[in-house]
Amino acid sequence: MKHLKIEEQKAFFTRGENWMVVTDMTKEDLLNLAHAAIEEEDFETDKYDEALLPNPAHKIIYQQINSQLTELHNRRASFQEEVRNIYKDAFNKYCTE
Repeated sequence: MKHLKIEEQKAFFTRGENWMVVTDMTKEDLLNLAHAAIEEEDFETDKYDEALLPNPAHKIIYQQINSQLTELHNRRASFQEEVRNIYKDAFNKYCTE
């Protein structure tokens, strides 16, 4: 599913089922996008293209968020394994066999 896009010279992100302009993004929106990047196999964004965004704020926000979410998505397997390892001892301690 696509979560970031560039359309009509503006940058957009998903908020639930709606597309919102990136300048309206909240920290909760960013957290939801990070969660999607980790959890969704088909996480997708439009490639950053400076020529398509005349607004400097849209350029900066989209470029930074797109690169971070893409990196997080590409590292999701190792990230999930790190989380499992952090809680492995507690899980083993309290797990009944």
